[in-house]
Amino acid sequence: MAHKVDKARSKSANSTKKEATSDKRPKSSKKKRTKYIPEEEELLSSKEWLKRYGLKPLGLHLENLMSSHKHSSQFIRVTGHRVGAKYCDVFPKVKIRGEKMHMELHHHELVQYEENLDHVISRYLRRWRWLLLGPHRVFGTILEESIVICIDTSGSMITVINELKRELCALLWTVIKPNKIKFNIVQFASQITKFRDNTVEPDYDTCLAAAEFIGSMMAGGNTCTLEALTEALGDTSASATYLVTDGKPDTSCRAVLKHVASLEKQQKIHTISLNTSDEEAISFLKTLSKQTKGRYHACVAGFEGNIITHQLLSNNLPASLQSEEEKTLTIPPYSGDDLRLLSKAITKARKFMVNSQKYRDLIADHSGDTEMLDLQISGSEMIPTANPDEVSAFGV
Repeated sequence: MAHKVDKARSKSANSTKKEATSDKRPKSSKKKRTKYIPEEEELLSSKEWLKRYGLKPLGLHLENLMSSHKHSSQFIRVTGHRVGAKYCDVFPKVKIRGEKMHMELHHHELVQYEENLDHVISRYLRRWRWLLLGPHRVFGTILEESIVICIDTSGSMITVINELKRELCALLWTVIKPNKIKFNIVQFASQITKFRDNTVEPDYDTCLAAAEFIGSMMAGGNTCTLEALTEALGDTSASATYLVTDGKPDTSCRAVLKHVASLEKQQKIHTISLNTSDEEAISFLKTLSKQTKGRYHACVAGFEGNIITHQLLSNNLPASLQSEEEKTLTIPPYSGDDLRLLSKAITKARKFMVNSQKYRDLIADHSGDTEMLDLQISGSEMIPTANPDEVSAFGV
């Protein structure tokens, strides 16, 4: 009997310990948000990079930060008036999309938010500058472990062929070899010349031979894009093809798209336009990349993007201390997928910063007032209202 009592006591003691342990370290089913962005650049498309380090994953999306609840009131027959709930005098009233809400934000929370956002904007700009430098400027980001690079060496490429050869060699030694990316090169004009029959390992001797192959390229002839893609897509060891060209194929664009769609093995084709101003050619390259679930990249000519990035990064001031001229620096638009998405994210973050500062000022000005702020939102612009103090809290 005593043995059974001791056993029961030990069970109850164990259960008490388990309960105490579970109280101390409760299990959470929620996924932890990323709190920082690595300093080292990763070979990711901007779409994938922003999935990891965008404003929402980092918990810095201004709209999500502003938790709110609806304004509540009740009609009192004795007084003949509507009376708000107890919390209505504590939180400022605002109107968002026509609905009365109470915002539960404090001044210090917005200050902390702006400090974190400052750091993220600087990191976004460093990523943006990285995409504008070296071989990334011409070829974009190489994502796959096995690729075929198709280089247009037709007569129209004669003005850029030397620069292209230099950047292709830089891509070979700084990206392909260090990241052990299997590769092959297909040169096409009136005829097609392949570096190897299939993709090869990027060892030193192979890369040296590839550099010699690149050095021997000469511009001249027609643009047999269809035949080049047929050769590249016929390599079953490759995961993707990177097509570098400055214009349309000699055959019809529709014929190329139809041929690619008819292939049994669907392979990603990342298209790269080099100094292309022909709208029809750009449309063809965008369609080809989209059809194959690839990316479109436009080689950025000139130094406008680098100059603006330098201006934004070199002042070393938080956004709250920047001059009006620095705050209004416009990021030039890019048509390439990676730069376009990242530029959009930078613009969005900068608008959040401006709107957070204005909203913080509004909280200070209207704290304890019965007046209601009307926060009107439409797309990416702030709509001015009758009251000059009224402003959009979100802006995007």
